[in-house]
Amino acid sequence: MKFFLYGDNLNPAQLKRRAPEHQFLMLATLPEHQIQFCRWSSQWRCGLASVVPSPGEQVWGAVFEVTDEDLKLLDQFEDDVPQGAYRHVQVTVLSEAGEKILVTTYATTPIGKFKPKDHYLDWVIKGLKHWKFPEACIEEWQSYRPK
Repeated sequence: MKFFLYGDNLNPAQLKRRAPEHQFLMLATLPEHQIQFCRWSSQWRCGLASVVPSPGEQVWGAVFEVTDEDLKLLDQFEDDVPQGAYRHVQVTVLSEAGEKILVTTYATTPIGKFKPKDHYLDWVIKGLKHWKFPEACIEEWQSYRPK
C-alpha cells in the first residue's frame, strides 16, 4: 500500500520501529492542507501533528510502500494516542515531478490546539534532513517552535 507519511513518522528510527519493511518511493506534497497540532501526545508530552484541510497550503511528506504488517504496527502509534484517534484517509499527493498519486495517510479529528515542544520538532527535523526534504520544508517545521 502506498502511504503518505509526515511529521514524526519520517524519523528513520521511528519508521524502522513502526514499519520495518517500508520502502521509500518519493517526496511529495499534499495540496490544500496544513499541519496542525490538534492531538495531545502522551509520549512526547506536547501537541502531535496532523494534516487538516487549508486552501492554498501544502504539507510536505514522503510516499512509502508499506506492508500489511507495517500498517498494523503504524496503526498502534506505540500507544501514544487513543486507539482510532488517527484514521486512514485517501488523498491525492503531488510528486516533485507534478504527478498526481492516490495514497493513504493519517488524519485525526481535532480535539484542541496544542503546542509542539522542541524535542518533538528536533525529532521531526532529523527525519526531514534524513530524507533530504527542501530547506523551505525544514524552515516551516522550525517555525512551529514555541516562542
